Amino acid sequence: MKCPSGKRQYFTKEDAEEALIGSRINFHHNDTSGPINIYECRDCKEWHLTSRGPTHELLCSSEVQNRIKLERESQEWERKLR
Repeated sequence: MKCPSGKRQYFTKEDAEEALIGSRINFHHNDTSGPINIYECRDCKEWHLTSRGPTHELLCSSEVQNRIKLERESQEWERKLR
């Protein structure tokens, strides 16, 4: 079932968290742009990304920040070597 909001749906909280991190990696969002958190939708009961509210704790962790940095560097090298 599609969500009335039109947003992409994630079936689990973990999938939404991974998508949140992936968004930071792939779209080069910074601290003031792009999605910063996830929430469970009242309409479809699935999970969505949001740019409102507090920043998700995962994005604040040094481990995830390092992962984002390394993944971005990896993608940059892949692009250069093509």
